[in-house]
Amino acid sequence: MKVIVSKLLGSAEVEFLRDGVVVHRERFEGKTNSSYARTIRTSEAFDTHRCRFVTAAPANQAFAYEVVA
Repeated sequence: MKVIVSKLLGSAEVEFLRDGVVVHRERFEGKTNSSYARTIRTSEAFDTHRCRFVTAAPANQAFAYEVVA
């Protein structure tokens, strides 16, 4: 599975959850205006994912990500 990140300025985490409980986190830091793909492996199955900002800089609110199999 891959997480594709774009428009990152600062830090953000993507959390993977199963039944509302976080089972895995991936943290992204830096600056990018183009797509960046990271291959990840989770030890547990998940049913949803969400973004959690680590930095609260207004410019970082443009952070976008996509999870692909």
